[in-house]
Amino acid sequence: MSFLKQEGKSLADIQDVASPALTLNTELVSAINSLVQKCQTASPVEAQNYRKLRTFSGLTPTPNGEEDYEVWAEHTTHILEEWQCSDNVKKQRLVECLRGPAADIVRFVKVENPSATSCDYLKALDTAFGPTENASDLMVKFRNTFQEKGEKLSVYIIKLDKLLHSVLRKGGLKSSELNRLRIEQIIRGALPDDMVALRLRMTHKFCEPPPFTELLKEVREEENMIHNRSTVQATVTVSSVASDKTDSADCEVELLKKEIRGLRSEMARLLSAAVAPVTSDTPKMHSLAVTTGRSALSKAGGGENIFCYKCGENGHFKQDCANEKNLRKVNRLIKMRRVMGNYPGAQ
Repeated sequence: MSFLKQEGKSLADIQDVASPALTLNTELVSAINSLVQKCQTASPVEAQNYRKLRTFSGLTPTPNGEEDYEVWAEHTTHILEEWQCSDNVKKQRLVECLRGPAADIVRFVKVENPSATSCDYLKALDTAFGPTENASDLMVKFRNTFQEKGEKLSVYIIKLDKLLHSVLRKGGLKSSELNRLRIEQIIRGALPDDMVALRLRMTHKFCEPPPFTELLKEVREEENMIHNRSTVQATVTVSSVASDKTDSADCEVELLKKEIRGLRSEMARLLSAAVAPVTSDTPKMHSLAVTTGRSALSKAGGGENIFCYKCGENGHFKQDCANEKNLRKVNRLIKMRRVMGNYPGAQ
């Protein structure tokens, strides 16, 4: 305050001097903010949407980490079409991903034509590394591509669409003709026993040809439905076969049980007949039969050929002998008969 008094100033004078400076700083900040907003608005959109392209060199065989030209060209063309940026930026991004012979091709094009566009670069690369067939040749190849045995219709459609885009890149057709040509070739080239293709043959004339995504989605859904239906039918068939086998096995078991019961009853009957009690008449009948046989043998003249093993006399057996034992005579007769070879055996 003493300083202000010496200078002849007051506090109000200081506030008047400070307020213009404060106003100046505020205007400067506002101007800077406006400049930043303008810079952000004017910044290229391509910097936000930039995606690095895949590397391609054109070397043969294809190095590790790279793809062949057909796959690379299709991917690069698709990305360049999506980018909303200037053609200079597209050329810059395209040159960044090229190596070796591919980079040389683009450099030659730039030297010959400094105003060449990114499409000119792609055409030069296609001439150097792409297929040698022209649009007509590729269309003939498309017309002669058929569904193979065991190949799904969805896989066949993807294969056809790849050929169609090759023809499109060669300038052999317009993009508006893709759907019509695709459905026509599916009708021609699909297998006759494919159920999904059969449905397309019956209905394609009643509606406009669908685009690729809708057609592929519809075909895959039908293929999945047919697969699930066949799986369920196979499961039911296996179950019925298993039940039939179980029923036949049960029938065989029942038959075996019946046969076993019959065998058991037959065995019991035979055992009961084998152990049947012998009646009192059985010995008498046996003795009568033996006596009758012996008497018949004696009457037939066989009495002189037999002798008694008790007394040694001829004409009767030991069971019928009433004489005393004479073992010496019996042994002598046995020895004589052995020498003569007329030994009847033990009685």
